[in-house]
Amino acid sequence: MKRVAVVVPLRAGAHVTAKVLVEQGPPVDLEDTGLDRHEVFLTEHEAIFLFEGADPRRAVERMVGDAAVWRAGVAWRECLGGKPRLVEPAFVWAREAEPLHVPGL
Repeated sequence: MKRVAVVVPLRAGAHVTAKVLVEQGPPVDLEDTGLDRHEVFLTEHEAIFLFEGADPRRAVERMVGDAAVWRAGVAWRECLGGKPRLVEPAFVWAREAEPLHVPGL
């Protein structure tokens, strides 16, 4: 599974507004995006949108072209402290999944 994140700098004092916007949920039906997982992390200074799937960069690029995402972006405008940027992992570690053991097989 591949990952990509969109990092959105927040304006000073915008954390609470950003939290409310995140709690409203995504502006698109994630089942239709081709993604396997999506998470949002908030700090006082940034909102970090993590996307996971077979081709998350392409999924994000498609979503950016969606009118619903642009409408949601208007609500985020007052929170923006800078230009959002797309970032990809520089390091990933994952524990190997243990093989499934079925007794008697």
